[in-house]
Amino acid sequence: MRSALEWTLAMALCVGHNFIGVRSYILLDHYSGYADHFNTVGVIFALFWVALTALLLALIRPFLRLPTSTFALIYAALMVATVMPTMGFGGYFIPLLAGVFYYATPENNWRELLWDHIPDWAAPRDLEMIRNLFEGAPEGAPLPWDAWLGPSIFWGLFMVAFFLVSFSLIALLHHQWASGERLVYPLAVVPTAMVDSVENPAKSLFRNPLFWVGFFIAWIIPTVNMLDQVFDFETINNFGIPSTRIFLRRIGISYGINVNFLVVGLGYLLNLNVLLSVWLFHILVYLEHGLLGFFGVGVNLPAQPHQQVSVLMSHQQMGALIFLILSSLWMSRDFLKDQWHTIVSGARGPNTHLPSPRTSALMGVVGLVYMAYFLHATGLSLGWSLAFLLVALLVFLGTARLLVQTGLGRLRAPHSIPPLFTNIFGTAYFGDKGLTAMGLNMVWAADVQLFFMGTMAHAFKVCEEVKEKISARKLLFFLASALVVSAITTIVVYIWLGYQHGMMHGFRWYYINSPLSKWGWVAKTVNNPHPPQHLTTLFTGIGAGLAGLLSLAQHRLAGWPLHPVGLAVALTNTVRGDWFGMFLAWLVKSILISYGGVILYRKVRPLFLGFIMGACVGVGGSSLVYSFYYF
Repeated sequence: MRSALEWTLAMALCVGHNFIGVRSYILLDHYSGYADHFNTVGVIFALFWVALTALLLALIRPFLRLPTSTFALIYAALMVATVMPTMGFGGYFIPLLAGVFYYATPENNWRELLWDHIPDWAAPRDLEMIRNLFEGAPEGAPLPWDAWLGPSIFWGLFMVAFFLVSFSLIALLHHQWASGERLVYPLAVVPTAMVDSVENPAKSLFRNPLFWVGFFIAWIIPTVNMLDQVFDFETINNFGIPSTRIFLRRIGISYGINVNFLVVGLGYLLNLNVLLSVWLFHILVYLEHGLLGFFGVGVNLPAQPHQQVSVLMSHQQMGALIFLILSSLWMSRDFLKDQWHTIVSGARGPNTHLPSPRTSALMGVVGLVYMAYFLHATGLSLGWSLAFLLVALLVFLGTARLLVQTGLGRLRAPHSIPPLFTNIFGTAYFGDKGLTAMGLNMVWAADVQLFFMGTMAHAFKVCEEVKEKISARKLLFFLASALVVSAITTIVVYIWLGYQHGMMHGFRWYYINSPLSKWGWVAKTVNNPHPPQHLTTLFTGIGAGLAGLLSLAQHRLAGWPLHPVGLAVALTNTVRGDWFGMFLAWLVKSILISYGGVILYRKVRPLFLGFIMGACVGVGGSSLVYSFYYF
C-alpha cells in the first residue's frame, strides 16, 4: 500500500512537472527557467512544497510522517522527469522534426537539399498538419495523433535506450565518484537538506531565520515580475538588480555584469578554486577570442549550432572537456578493472541501492545497440554511427562528471556534436544523407546541458544518503516509470497545446530560432562542402594541452588555485551570463573563510541555501501561475 502511494505521488508530480515545463514555453514568448538546466528549478520547487507538507502532516499527526526514502524516491523520479520537457528532449523533438518542413522556402532550398534524406518514420510530412502545429489549428479541427504516433514511438524508444546507457554508465561509476574520489555533489546539498529536515524537524533548515531572509530576497524578484506580467503594473518594469556591460571596443568584446541570486547561492557551495577558475578564465579566454578576431585568426565556416562565441573557442573548450574525462577514466583504471571482473563473475558490487554491475552493464549494452541502430537508420554509415555515439557519450559523461565535481548549476558542453565531426574530418565522408542525419540527431546531441547522466548521478547520491535503504529494484522501477510517464506527458502536451495555440507564438528559441539555426547549418554545409579544418583540430589540441598543464599543476603544486574546469566552460553562454554572480560568491566565501574559518562559513550557509530555494520557488510559482492564468 505504501509503495503504491509513493509511486502515485511521484508520477503525479512528474506529470505536473512536464505539463508546466511545456505549457510555460508554448504560451509565453520569454524564457521561463523552470526546466532547462541542472539547477533543476522545477524539481526544487516541487520538493519544497512536498517537504513543507510533510512537516505539517507530521506536526498534526505523527503517524503521517513522510519516510525519507519516499522523499528521496520522489526526488529521483523528478530528476528523470526534468530532462524531458525542454532541452533534454521535448524542446527539440517536435519543433525540430516539423521545422525542417515548416521553415523550408524557395530561398533556402531545404525541400531539394534535405527532405528526400529524412526517413519516413522519423518525422511526419503532411505540410498542412505541420503548418497548423506552428500557427494553430482551426477551431474544432481534430488533433493528428495518428500522424505523430510513429515518430513518437521511434524517438521515445531512443530516449529509453539513452536512459539505459546513462543509467548503466553512472551506476558503474557511482562508487568511484562518490567514495573513491569523494566528489562533492554540490547540487545535492539542497535536496539532502530537505531530506534532513523531513527526518529531523527539530533541526530543520526551515527553522533557521537566516534561511528565510535569503529565501525572501531571492523569491520576491521573480514573483513581482510575474505579478507585473499578469496584472500589467505600470510602475514595475523588470523588477530586480539592474545589469550592465563593460565594453572593450578595440577588440570587439564585452563582459556582462548581472546578479542572479540562484547563481550566487549555488556558487557559495562550490570549491573556491572552481569559482576562481570559472570567472577568471572567462575573462582571459574571452580576451583571447577578442585578440584572435583582432588579428584575423579564424575559419571560414557557416555559423554552427550552439557554438560558444566562435568555432575555434568552442573547439578549444571541447578539447579541455575531453581531456578531463579521459584523464578521469585513466585515473579510475584500477576501479574499472575491478568492475570488469565483477561483471564477469556476476558478483553483487559495492552499492546496495543500485543493480549489480552485470545487470547495469547488460542494460547499457541493450541501449547502445538500439542507439547505434537508430543513428545508422537516420542515414549515417555504421562506422560513423559508432564514432558519433562514442564521442557523444564521452561528452555527456565528461559533462556529468564535471557537474558532480563542481556543482555548476548551468553547466553545459561547449559545442554540439555534429559540427565537431565535419570541422575535424571534413564533409566528404558523410555526404548529404549523413549531414541530414546529423541534423535529425540534434534532437539529443546538440544542446548538451540537461541529460540523464547528470540528473541520475545526483538521484543516486541523495538515495544513498537516506537512512531507510532503498532497494535497487524499487529505485529502477521509479526511474523507469518517471521516464515513460514524462515522455508520454511531454509529447501529448506538445501536440495538444501546439495545435491549440500555435508553437511559433511561444518561446522564440525552441520554436523558431532553433530549427532555423540547426537546419540552416545542415543546408549550408550541404551546399558548401569543405575539407578538414586543421585549425579546429589545432585548437582542440590546445584546449586539451592547457587542461593537462593545469591538471598537472593541481596535482603537483600544493595550494595551486586554478582548476582546469574553467577552460572547459569559460565561454559557454551560461557562464557569460553567470560569471559575475560566481565572482561575488567567490569573494564572499573567501572573506568569510579567511576571517571566520569553516565555522563562520557554515553559520552563513543557510542564507545562501535560502537564495537557492527562494529563487526556485519564485520561478516555479511564476511558471505555475502562467500555466493556469492563460487557460
